[in-house]
Amino acid sequence: MKRISELKTEHAEVAFWEEHSIGDYWNDLEECRDTFKRPKLTPITLKFDPLVLKKIKMLARKRGLSHNAYIRYLLAKSVEKDIVG
Repeated sequence: MKRISELKTEHAEVAFWEEHSIGDYWNDLEECRDTFKRPKLTPITLKFDPLVLKKIKMLARKRGLSHNAYIRYLLAKSVEKDIVG
């Protein structure tokens, strides 16, 4: 069984996976027993210009997301950027 040494930083982890493949460890993987609860979402209503909404839907489809999920992603990313500065 191959062991992945404990990587102490995200940089070390990125460097490790740039040089290794998960395929090398595939037979040694164990099923994760963790469960993840999706956060409760609060519904709101937004009005979009039809052309902007069409573009959002096109971009979301390219990423394999619903347009609602894509809008949430864009808003969360923008809010985080504004908070960090």
